[in-house]
Amino acid sequence: MPKSTRTRSTRRAGRGRTATGTIETITRPTQSLPVQILLVIWRWRWELMVLVTAIYITIAHGAKIVGYIESNPAWLNAMLAVLVLGWIVSDNFVRRFVVNRVWCVITRHRVRACLVEMRTLNYSGNLPFIIACWSTKTGQVVWVWMRPGLSMEDLDNKSETIASACWARKANIERSRRNAALVRIEIDRRDPLSKQHITSPLLDDTSDLPEAVVADDAVMAFLTPDTDRVSDESTTQPPAKTGAGETRTKTSKTKYTATVDDRASVILGANGEDVSDYV
Repeated sequence: MPKSTRTRSTRRAGRGRTATGTIETITRPTQSLPVQILLVIWRWRWELMVLVTAIYITIAHGAKIVGYIESNPAWLNAMLAVLVLGWIVSDNFVRRFVVNRVWCVITRHRVRACLVEMRTLNYSGNLPFIIACWSTKTGQVVWVWMRPGLSMEDLDNKSETIASACWARKANIERSRRNAALVRIEIDRRDPLSKQHITSPLLDDTSDLPEAVVADDAVMAFLTPDTDRVSDESTTQPPAKTGAGETRTKTSKTKYTATVDDRASVILGANGEDVSDYV
């Protein structure tokens, strides 16, 4: 049996081919080291801030904290731990701020990861620059600066993908009215009206009654028209005699109807002229 004429390099190239035979090439711009350091600091600024704070507290006040804990009895340390844990779990300003900041950091990283996976890049390989992320009553808002070569059209029909990446209910993408490069991504995580019971003031008379007692007649009693009110359009004046056995009635719209002996209805104008053919 003859040996194959393919070399090892050819076999390796054949193994590396994809099913479609396509190759994706993404170029990266050459950036200086200071720029790269600044971008890393800006991206991980909250994590670095927490790390620096923890290191400072450990170095500057770690010995004092350990000495204070060792000087107290065990029951007092347990009580202090319970109080601190209860204060953290309870609803207060510090807890809300920490939770909102954590979700903002998570949302910012998730949006960037989603942009990378969707290949929202320009020809130089740059992603949209995430300016900031703020907390709202329903979730978070991420402001994105589109680099040259990108626009909001690159994010069209991508709201469901971004919402799925951020573990949210939905996402809304809007462009700034003043600048086309500034895009607002609103991440909706919760509905503030879903757990609230809204009562209508129209049912004050029947709100305290059981549902079986309230019949349709009790509701329809508020919808019946007032019989004492008489409309101005239906008011008529007493009939006046016009002679020759005719009587005419004047309505609010200054139209006259006449009834003759042959039972034929005739409409008269303001000057008594027959206008039946024109009506």
